[in-house]
Amino acid sequence: MSTTEQTDDGSPGSPEASGTPEPAVHPPRPRESPDPHPGAARLPAPPAAGAGEQKVREAPETRETRETRETRETRETREMPEIRKARKARKVRVAGPDSPARDRAPEASGAPAEPAGPPAPGAWTSAAAISGNFLALLDTTIVNVSLHDTAARLGSISRVQWAVTTYLLALAALMPATGWLVTRFGVRRVFAWATTLFLLGSAACALSRSLPELTAARALSGAAAGVLVPASTILLTRGVPRGQLGRVQGLNGSVMLISPLLGPAIGGLLVQAGGWRAVYAVNVPLCAALVLVTLRRVPRDPPHSRQARPLDVVGLLSSATLTVCTVLALRAFSRLGWTASADLLVPLLLAVLSGAVFVVRELRADFPLLDVRLFGHRVYRTAAVNILCLGFVLYSPMMLIPLYFQSARGEPAVTTGLLMSAGGVGVVAASWLCRVLMKRTGGGATVVIGVALTMLATVPLTGLSSTTPYPLLCASLAVRGLGTGLTIVPAMTRAYQSIRAESIPDASAQLNLVQRIGGSAALAVVTVVLDRAAHRYHGLTPDAFASSFGWLLVIYGFTLVPALALFAADRREARHAAG
Repeated sequence: MSTTEQTDDGSPGSPEASGTPEPAVHPPRPRESPDPHPGAARLPAPPAAGAGEQKVREAPETRETRETRETRETRETREMPEIRKARKARKVRVAGPDSPARDRAPEASGAPAEPAGPPAPGAWTSAAAISGNFLALLDTTIVNVSLHDTAARLGSISRVQWAVTTYLLALAALMPATGWLVTRFGVRRVFAWATTLFLLGSAACALSRSLPELTAARALSGAAAGVLVPASTILLTRGVPRGQLGRVQGLNGSVMLISPLLGPAIGGLLVQAGGWRAVYAVNVPLCAALVLVTLRRVPRDPPHSRQARPLDVVGLLSSATLTVCTVLALRAFSRLGWTASADLLVPLLLAVLSGAVFVVRELRADFPLLDVRLFGHRVYRTAAVNILCLGFVLYSPMMLIPLYFQSARGEPAVTTGLLMSAGGVGVVAASWLCRVLMKRTGGGATVVIGVALTMLATVPLTGLSSTTPYPLLCASLAVRGLGTGLTIVPAMTRAYQSIRAESIPDASAQLNLVQRIGGSAALAVVTVVLDRAAHRYHGLTPDAFASSFGWLLVIYGFTLVPALALFAADRREARHAAG
């Protein structure tokens, strides 16, 4: 213990206060003057100069302040991991137990950091992806205008129709394999391969001299398109932050909606200028330019983005059987209605059996072809059901409206295509309005608004006559384009936002396939409804088309159910995030 003790305020005290004798080795202390006020409180002596002053200044740090500072630093060091984790949790929205947003919760501390993802697509990459999607989707409707000219040179219309069916079958069969192809070889390479095969298939169609050659060439084009459409979506959304998925899907959805509307007009102009072969030949230079841009301007895939996982052969065969038999059953239904026949029952039974095999296989496989567990997420499942129904809404008038203009009003193919392109005005407006509504009301509310506008635009079509003004029809088609643009884009965006980035390849194939099935169902139902109406009204009269649109309006009302379910899922997720 030091001989010179300090008082509580840090000043040196007297030896009397310490109670210990002063050792002789120390120099004598200066004599203190007598206290004139012995009863008064003793004030501390003034600090000495020099080293004594420095010692006095450091004393509070040594005894009290240092202990307080060390205690605070120890507590902050212990609390820093919790603070960092809380800050990270605030940035990453963690949803409820039924929401797929749980997949985006931060990983536990100590887990290895994931490699940086690919950069967001640039201008060239976005242009290439949108162009590929546009070409593949345009080809599904541009060819329909050339069927009569093709049948006049290669065979009957019923036989030529098989070329269209083969295209749809090949497209549906190969689409589920896109996720595995992208994971195995990379999206850039798969996109370039699919575009090249589409080029070769289109060239073979243009050079076909018989119907079997045309059918085989259309099968090649369909297989390429089945990979090209989802690969375009994967390429466009690769590396895009979740907050910008709405903008990206707005561009992609606009192309998805406007290509069926422009198809009849472009097809009519091409057939009038160069015959049915021009419809296929136009794809050759466009695809060649797209391949060149892809190889030169689209960045290569990061090495860690490719995984050498085995192909699920059983899953591929069962999914192909499921999709092919579903399309065949729908086509049989369009010809036979509810008549029980082998043409309808056999493919329907095979579709059910292969679907059961596919689901069981994908749930048990170590490396499934498609991750069907995505449908276990509430928002994704609800969005997928909406996309199925909205595929029906989108493609159901694609046969009725052209037939009305050509059969009931006597318009040529070119004029019919130009009149139908009025819907493109609404689609363009929807690409901007959709982003605004999604930010203010959410994806589910935007889908509900879009379905309501689509139903409103269908009301004038239920009163079609031979004198219905064209301005009214064009306005109705424009409002319909606006409504459909406000449905599919938000549903797609919510589906992609609800899953992890590595699940987008599987989701892209699933959602595009679901939409195609909805479109095939629309064509089958419309064919049956129009056939019954034609028998009732003795031909393809305006009354027959008005009756058909009346039935479609009733069916559209049922699509409000999944739209409201998506709205409810959004509200539930928002409440959970706020609480």
